[in-house]
Amino acid sequence: MKIISRITMLVFILAVSSALLQAQDKEASAPVPAKLEKPTLAVLPFVLEPNNIQINVNDTEMKIQVVESEFADQLLQNLVKSRKFTVLERSFVEKIMKENKLTESDYIKPGEEQRIGKLLVADYLVVGHVDRVEFYIEKKFIEITKETSIRLKGTMKVHFRVVETKSGKIVCANTITRKLDSKDIPPQERKNMTGGDYRDRLFTDCAVCASNYILEGIYPVKIASVQGEELVLNRGEGTGLVVGGQYEVFAQGASVKDPDTGDVIGTDETKIGIIEVTAVQQKFSKAKIVKSDGVLTVGAICRQIEKKEQEAEPATPRATPGW
Repeated sequence: MKIISRITMLVFILAVSSALLQAQDKEASAPVPAKLEKPTLAVLPFVLEPNNIQINVNDTEMKIQVVESEFADQLLQNLVKSRKFTVLERSFVEKIMKENKLTESDYIKPGEEQRIGKLLVADYLVVGHVDRVEFYIEKKFIEITKETSIRLKGTMKVHFRVVETKSGKIVCANTITRKLDSKDIPPQERKNMTGGDYRDRLFTDCAVCASNYILEGIYPVKIASVQGEELVLNRGEGTGLVVGGQYEVFAQGASVKDPDTGDVIGTDETKIGIIEVTAVQQKFSKAKIVKSDGVLTVGAICRQIEKKEQEAEPATPRATPGW
């Protein structure tokens, strides 16, 4: 009887061991989920015409090529900070363009983006023009102090499009106009500012606005975590989020298709609340719920509520050349 019991126990132990070994083999052979690769994005040199125009900021002369290079660098920096793309170096893009003898007139042609995308091995291309850069200087003599007050205004206008190179489709396109007024800068800060400082400020503002729009077109701001009344957003420093900024929150529904082409043109959205950014950290931001019309969940899209622009002031006589 003891011998039978021992044999039964031995068979049971062997069966359990075999089952465990099979489970381990299945686990080892199961495919490991691949880490999602970031899409590659290239910013092509922005077109400026005509090339011989020069701009003066106070007494500092600024060549037109400087406009393109500095604006493009600012745009690249902001897209890199988003951590959503593998952004190609400016020097690499220029090298490939030169090797293939591609000029501005080539890459601004509709349909060329797919060919250039293959050469650069890029998933997205940013193509654009700098249409206008103007600076105005307003001088006013103050009788009481016998001093001359100088007020500087600047305007920059760019338009661009983002193209998915695989399909050739335009993901998003926009025209952005940004203005700079020295009176909006605190006196203590502007008293030592040079013409170059004003230029950098205007370029940075325009580049931030453009990069945020590009991000919105491909990767809109989303709720990454919900912890009671506190939310975590999937954007951090350098991506346009500021403390106090408010966003409308939308829940996504079914896909919407174009009845003519059958292409998916978006998703049905329902507004479910308003949130306000409370902290901006390196890789993410925190927000609080201001208004809730539904359940705010992970993955919900957040779109910034634009502040109403102030009424335009009377035009100031142009003091420096522009286009």
